[in-house]
Amino acid sequence: MMLDQLLRRGNNNADLLRLIAATAVIWGHAYALVPEPGVNEPLRNLLGFDYSGSLAVKFFFFLSGILVTNSWITKQSAISFASARIFRIFPLLIVSSLATIVIMGPMLTSMSVSEYVHHRGELMQVLSHPYIEYVLPGVFEHALYPQVNGSIWTIKYELMLYALLLGAGMCGLFRFRLAAAAVLLTVIVVCLIWPDCITAIGLPNVNKGGQLPAFFAFGSLLALYKERVRIDGRLCVGLVVLALTVRHGPAFEFVFLPAFFITALWVMSLDIVKSIRLPGDFSYGVYVFGWPLQNTFANIFPNSGIHGSQMMTFACALLLAVVSWFLIEKPCIALGHKIPGLLRRRNQSEDVGARKTTFVR
Repeated sequence: MMLDQLLRRGNNNADLLRLIAATAVIWGHAYALVPEPGVNEPLRNLLGFDYSGSLAVKFFFFLSGILVTNSWITKQSAISFASARIFRIFPLLIVSSLATIVIMGPMLTSMSVSEYVHHRGELMQVLSHPYIEYVLPGVFEHALYPQVNGSIWTIKYELMLYALLLGAGMCGLFRFRLAAAAVLLTVIVVCLIWPDCITAIGLPNVNKGGQLPAFFAFGSLLALYKERVRIDGRLCVGLVVLALTVRHGPAFEFVFLPAFFITALWVMSLDIVKSIRLPGDFSYGVYVFGWPLQNTFANIFPNSGIHGSQMMTFACALLLAVVSWFLIEKPCIALGHKIPGLLRRRNQSEDVGARKTTFVR
């Protein structure tokens, strides 16, 4: 199947793959939040250079690069692009921040409620920048990781890449395919080899965050040539063979990742996978709620064990994600799609009114 066909509605099950990736983040974080002596995350033992949660994040950026670039190429509307991204990212992020401040904070803080509320400046700072890792007064102060939501550090990288893609698109870069491909290839090479260069755009290379633009750019590159890129089992097997061939050398990481990404695309296009239809895209909710719940359970039930932490967190995060999808995310996404049309109709009515006024004069 060609990539442009795979991206059409009904030809993939991206919702399921994203949910699996969000679950992998919870799975991987358990080994850090509820550590057990001598127990390491299995995928890290197998690969040596990465673990499940990190691979899931890289997959998110790769898939996001494909989808948002395809969205721009298809519509090339700055208002539609920005509206869709804003109403997808921020509503749940703001609601989750409010929930941690108003509910979780007073319940878990070592301070009295009056003392906690007295730190209103810190609390307002969280709401004004909900996409940045934050701590709350007296919450998790003696925990292994004091961050109330340690997963959302990736969102500022995602937002920066959206903005850069939008700016490049508005400047006309994607009208010249070869020029766009050259830029994307440069981003891939530079960010993979010299991830510290990300500080040039004001972001830190925390948790190898400097490499994330490379995975986003790889997805963008595939979207740019979507009518020429074939995603099938033969390609996946070939990439896996290449990865296995170099598995004992430093090139393994750089061959494994494309094999992993392309195989994930192929899997989500299989009929058996497409038949597993979810009633919504719950991945973002699981991702956003996962860490606060997992860190809470780790501190309330320190003897729950790694797998106990994983099961409790995923069950509660999925429940909250389902509720948030139907009450917050789905309505906001629909609103984000409607706003460009409303703005166009408003502008058209103003133009008609201006022409009538001119005629009367």
